Amino acid sequence: MPAGFLPLVLLILLLVVAFQVIFSFNRDLYRAGEWGELARKALPLAILLVMVATLPLVQLSQIEWVPLVWALVLGVGIIAANFLSMPTLERRASRHFRRGEYRQAVEGFRELTEQKPLARYYAFLGAALGASEEEKEDDDSPAPKAGASMSENLQASIDASTRAVELDPDYGIAYYNRALILRRAGRRSKANKDMQRALEADLPRRFRTAAKRQLEDK
Repeated sequence: MPAGFLPLVLLILLLVVAFQVIFSFNRDLYRAGEWGELARKALPLAILLVMVATLPLVQLSQIEWVPLVWALVLGVGIIAANFLSMPTLERRASRHFRRGEYRQAVEGFRELTEQKPLARYYAFLGAALGASEEEKEDDDSPAPKAGASMSENLQASIDASTRAVELDPDYGIAYYNRALILRRAGRRSKANKDMQRALEADLPRRFRTAAKRQLEDK
């Protein structure tokens, strides 16, 4: 077996896995015909393709510094591709969400829906609105007398998720998010229906497990 055969096989396997991951997390963009966004998401995959295509040439090279430069250039390319694969505003809003800075996340995702009304952005907005309401409930500061802010946020979260499923009826995360908000609002029957719809739609595996658990906890 040639010395470079195993690394080539591993790179090809990595390429296949990367394609599966990219496609599975971006089916909504495919359904929406957002080819530009899909191309952006595929940038890391493109760098891996270049890596697979150029590896045999690097292995055949007799120049000692070629493999080092090859690895360095493609390493920088992968880092740059990962950075460019997501719009700056989406990256910033997602970072706020992960840090628990939900008000800033809401602002970011709302701006994204205004720039490009994709189902995913409305779903993310709905999740951020719901999380910001939960943050208020956990706050020790006195609540507003009428409690209007809480109900408005919950309704806005439901509305954003509803807009997401209107744009893409197969986007399971939108059903899942709406179900969580409906459950918190005490509308368990509708929440369970949305959880079931989420399972029947395009829903990532980790959300499927949580959705099944929610349905079992009726």
